Amino acid sequence: MLRTPLMVLLARTLYSDTPAQDPAVLLDSARFPTPGAIEEHLLAGFVPSVYGSPPTAAPGARGTRGPRSWDPLRARHYLGHLAGHLDRPERREGQDLAWWQLRESLPLASRILAVVLACSLVTAVADWLVFPAKNLAAGHGAAFALGTGLLDALLFGPAVGLAFGLVHGLVAVLGIRAFEPSRVRIRLPGRHRPSAGPSARRVATLVPAGLLGGLVMGLGCGLAHTVGAQLTYGGVLLDPAVVEATAVNCLMYGLTFALAGGLVLGLVATLETPIDLGRAATPTDLLAINRSIVVRQALFLAPMLTLVIAFGGRLMTELLQGVVGPLTWPMAEGLALGAVGGVAGALSYALAFTAWGQWVLLTRIWLPLTGRLPWATVAFLEDAYRRGVLRQVGAVYQFRHARLQRHLRGRPAP
Repeated sequence: MLRTPLMVLLARTLYSDTPAQDPAVLLDSARFPTPGAIEEHLLAGFVPSVYGSPPTAAPGARGTRGPRSWDPLRARHYLGHLAGHLDRPERREGQDLAWWQLRESLPLASRILAVVLACSLVTAVADWLVFPAKNLAAGHGAAFALGTGLLDALLFGPAVGLAFGLVHGLVAVLGIRAFEPSRVRIRLPGRHRPSAGPSARRVATLVPAGLLGGLVMGLGCGLAHTVGAQLTYGGVLLDPAVVEATAVNCLMYGLTFALAGGLVLGLVATLETPIDLGRAATPTDLLAINRSIVVRQALFLAPMLTLVIAFGGRLMTELLQGVVGPLTWPMAEGLALGAVGGVAGALSYALAFTAWGQWVLLTRIWLPLTGRLPWATVAFLEDAYRRGVLRQVGAVYQFRHARLQRHLRGRPAP
């Protein structure tokens, strides 16, 4: 009857580890006419049984979190989502349940929407913090400074968010593997210089993405600048002078942001050196490593973007002076714009193009918001490992048995 080690384990879990259950029911031929019926019964009862009591420490477990109680029905639902994610036909990684791939359980349209909303919010907050302070320092009243700052935030935020969403979608459609845990860290002086292969491939990916994203972002910001000025000082006009000024603004912003995006991301890729992901003993170790790398990248990107935008705009003004009309680039405006671009660009890059940023945005926020995973995702995965539902294989999880995974991806029994 119990022909495989998995079934023996399930039977012991349901009946030996749960004294209230009577194993004699398995001999009821009317209820279980075939061995397959017994197997389905044991599979269906496994999750409610293991989640009906606190977990025991799994061999080699190093987690410091105490036992948590999970509702068996909710746990079954979350495990079903994870099993369905592994069963997608486009997956090529076998049965490895990797935290950086959980984002792929969402449709591409949902991922792009999440990136657009997150980057728009980040940019709007940065804009509203910087420009009102600049206007107050310039002697404007508080009401004017806060009002124009809010208007700028509402206009510039979506422009930046749509640009990052566009590039994120292109990277995903083209199959560029930009969302894995960062294999890079900024190289320190005197360290061994690695081969140029991975760095060259990284440059070839990030520079065009930075150029395209910066250009699209600049076009949107140029339009937002003109609309904001028109709304602040009067109604929106569509006379030839306004159209010409809008075109010039779009050109200036587009070239400046394209220069900043391509140059800075190319510099980041050039300064990076590969690290061995296999050094991470557990999934949480790899998550912590990638988090620290992304934080360092953001701290490097923010000041670099600020300087390149501020002085790159001045460079473009000098180069195009007289070609597209008289141009001005006050350094106070340039530094304010650079500060917004630096902070918003660094954070948006982290959220849109790094494994840890995508984990935070999609796995820790979007999937729990839609009920697919719990808010405490890491705790749930560690708990499932301690309960014996999952096992750890290096830096990834796997279901304890492929048969259990196939059962969980289906509909739960009534």
